[in-house]
Amino acid sequence: MLTGIVGGITLSVNYAGADELLKSAPPPLMISAPAVDGPNATIDGFGGVFGKKAIAGSKGALTVPLGGQFGAQIDGAVGIFDRRSFRAGAGHLFWRDPAIGLLGVYGSHTWWSRFGGVRLSQIGGEAEYYWQRFTLQAVAGVEFGNSGRSIGAIAFTGFPVQSFNIDTRFFDRVNLAYYLTDDWKAYVGHRYLGGRHALALGSEFGLPLGRGVMAAAYVEGRISGGDHNGVWGGLRVYFGQNDKPLIDRNRMDDPISWSPDTLFSIVNSTNQSFIPRRPDTVLTGSGGGSGPIE
Repeated sequence: MLTGIVGGITLSVNYAGADELLKSAPPPLMISAPAVDGPNATIDGFGGVFGKKAIAGSKGALTVPLGGQFGAQIDGAVGIFDRRSFRAGAGHLFWRDPAIGLLGVYGSHTWWSRFGGVRLSQIGGEAEYYWQRFTLQAVAGVEFGNSGRSIGAIAFTGFPVQSFNIDTRFFDRVNLAYYLTDDWKAYVGHRYLGGRHALALGSEFGLPLGRGVMAAAYVEGRISGGDHNGVWGGLRVYFGQNDKPLIDRNRMDDPISWSPDTLFSIVNSTNQSFIPRRPDTVLTGSGGGSGPIE
């Protein structure tokens, strides 16, 4: 009997000691999800107007994991704006914790065939922060490019001159998004491109199709005053490793692709003026040609 009592006391002491040891032990290490949930891609087509001129095209992105909390993405766009072709490409190298946010570096290059070829490049950093159903996204840095001008046919007021001057200056794009449901987000944002501020408003709604594929419709409007307002939209297809809602695709697959937003830096850098008509010229014909006074 004495042996049983002693054994019981010893067992109780051992349990108490083990309990205290567990309480004093450090918490287990939390293992974050990887930056990219396997290779994934998106492709979409879009169309609309900007500055009273039509824009249409297609863009795509490919995102790959680099191990652990690092990933990379390349994306690009091709299309037509104001009856001239454009193409854009960008690269992202980033660290991301899908439960917290993203930090990375960003670079892009855009070419527009007007004026014999306008070029603009952007280099900067990008960041995202995730909090419940809110996502804050931003990219900012320096943009730079070339300059030139194009002189049109003579008009009553003179020769119309369209010029562009892409200075080396600061740029930014910022979005504050809220997911109304797991597959529907709306956002408000700010743009400073080509030396002009603009308000951005947009929304995207996704529809899961199974086997890692999701289709989505999106729209964005831009308000900047004058001839710098616009609205466009399109259809997008996501290709991923697993079925997941839109909110998880945006935080675990591809970071936001800003193409062809870089095109608007070029558009915002253009202006139109007139070279006064010489008094010894007259307008002839319906095509707006000119000739000297005889």
